Amino acid sequence: MLKDSLIVLSNFLYSKNTCLDKKVHEEIEVDLHFCGDSRMKQINREHRGKDKTTDVLSFPMYESLRPDSTDFVLPGPVMLGDIIISRNVAAKQARDFDIELEQEVIHLFCHGLLHLLGYDHEISQEEEEIMEALEKEILMKIKKSRQKK
Repeated sequence: MLKDSLIVLSNFLYSKNTCLDKKVHEEIEVDLHFCGDSRMKQINREHRGKDKTTDVLSFPMYESLRPDSTDFVLPGPVMLGDIIISRNVAAKQARDFDIELEQEVIHLFCHGLLHLLGYDHEISQEEEEIMEALEKEILMKIKKSRQKK
């Protein structure tokens, strides 16, 4: 499942939904971190002013890497930023949604990746709909890639 997911996510990174070009940006890096609830609560409080744990946080290197982005990305490897996932919240949500933990972690990574690219569901209803549609599209492609095996 992980390999299929990474292929789908890689294809998305070079799709019409980003300003990245595979010929110019051959390598894309993301730092992925896992932590417990207390650490996630601390990070959420320090960076967002919310004194509670959450499932995933993203810390982008660029304001936006969407197709209409004005951020200049140098040729070569591109560091998108950091994604932090709470192990505890991911496990709870997997149980609540009756899915495998791996599926929930991939969903959270996908959500975090969209934030690294400049998508943000918290700024408007329209942006929420755009991000939600992209998230569903990616997750559906991951699901279909798994069914082919």
